[in-house]
Amino acid sequence: MKNLFPIVAIVALSFASCTTDFELYSYDETVVVYAILDTEADTNYFKITKSFLGNALELAQDYEVSNYDYDEIDVKFIGCFDNATQPDTIQLDTISLYVPYNESSMFYSGMRQLYYYTDRKLQSGKTYKIVINRKSDGATIWAQTTTTNSVVFIRPYTNRVINLRSRHDSVTWFVNDPANNYHTTAAYFDVTGIFHYREMLPGSTDTVSRSIEWNIQSDIPTNLYIANGSYQIYYSPIDFFNFLGNNKYLRENSQFGVQRWIDKFEFRISSIGEELYACHLSNIGTSINIDVFDYSNIVNGRGLMSSRAAKRSFHNLDQVTRYRITQDYDYGFIYEPN
Repeated sequence: MKNLFPIVAIVALSFASCTTDFELYSYDETVVVYAILDTEADTNYFKITKSFLGNALELAQDYEVSNYDYDEIDVKFIGCFDNATQPDTIQLDTISLYVPYNESSMFYSGMRQLYYYTDRKLQSGKTYKIVINRKSDGATIWAQTTTTNSVVFIRPYTNRVINLRSRHDSVTWFVNDPANNYHTTAAYFDVTGIFHYREMLPGSTDTVSRSIEWNIQSDIPTNLYIANGSYQIYYSPIDFFNFLGNNKYLRENSQFGVQRWIDKFEFRISSIGEELYACHLSNIGTSINIDVFDYSNIVNGRGLMSSRAAKRSFHNLDQVTRYRITQDYDYGFIYEPN
């Protein structure tokens, strides 16, 4: 199965304050582009829409108002693909993806939406450029970004049993990019711990997989501790258990009869591109409900093209940690020693 990363999920990249709302109505038609390139993905998507004039609350529900037909624009993508050493220019094809219905969204949903895509493999630390030709007037819209390099975990060791009991521990990694002399092309690192579990609510006949994300630390590379060429972030088990104990979902959905089983614990390191980080900075201290944010790196258009990459490491929790979770919290977790 392809690793799908819909562009409309930009706000999920740890930057909740970076709204994806642009001014969608103007007297001049504006091309709006969203693209987050991911070197770890086997398919990368590009959402290309247009501004419109009128009442946004009414017109945003009309898919035709803000979308181009496939033959109205020509989209090219330039960069190094697969194992090539020299840039190539490819024509992006279109694909329709279903977007689930969301009653709280002012935009159209519950239908198949048009994306441009490529399944050519992208390379770390390389510059990529998108060039859009609007056929109605010959206008050229373009943007470029440098992809972030992925990382390699040093600690915790792969598949190692870990404990979250009584002492500080660390997440340690190095940048996996010899082409850049192992220097990072990321503007920001986000290190997250993810507690995975399965749940069966009273009256249910099947389990549902759930997870809780615990932000360990996020910062720019120059602010992180570096030892022997590797980045290192310390975390405290106390913080994890405080986070678990205060989780709103568990506190409000742990009625009598609920059963939960502990799955593997995940560490995730996300490398965030320069433009996505700039978008975040442009909105610090502003309301999350702002209509327009200032940042855009689309020439002759509006929007955002940047990059990200994420590496994951999965681990079993040791018996003492599992026992504490089942005994100290009235959340219905069932103790399993292995």
